[in-house]
Amino acid sequence: MPTSFLWDGAGVYSASRTTWLSTQLNALANSAANTLCAAGSAFQNTAGLLYADVEFLAGGTTTPVAGAFLELWLLRSLDGGTSYEDGSATVAPGRPCDITIMVRAGTTITPRAGASGLILPPGFYKPIARNQTGVTLAATGNIISFAAYTEEY
Repeated sequence: MPTSFLWDGAGVYSASRTTWLSTQLNALANSAANTLCAAGSAFQNTAGLLYADVEFLAGGTTTPVAGAFLELWLLRSLDGGTSYEDGSATVAPGRPCDITIMVRAGTTITPRAGASGLILPPGFYKPIARNQTGVTLAATGNIISFAAYTEEY
């Protein structure tokens, strides 16, 4: 008989909401090239969670353009957190982003945007983001956070 796969947590996330990036996003310029935020703190997926839903909350009012988005990479470490794949405030990672957070266009709005189904690395990683909203992010208060979950059977 086939086994049913269910979301672990029965209607709640497996892990509480956690901030990935905050001050690193302060006044982050719009860029399609090599201007990114500084990498965030190292995280270790000790619980072995598989997925995360991600959210961006702007620190103040802004005017994102049509087609605005933020790119998020999870820079992986294969050696237990000693070194990480390429990516910094001045060097975009050499691969596509792990997830794109689409931000609605508007005039003088405070965007709150999300994306779901990000696959989490099994070991150590550091988040890094690039702003492609068409405008510089607010000087303070911007946050990219996540809530993780997994499957059970």
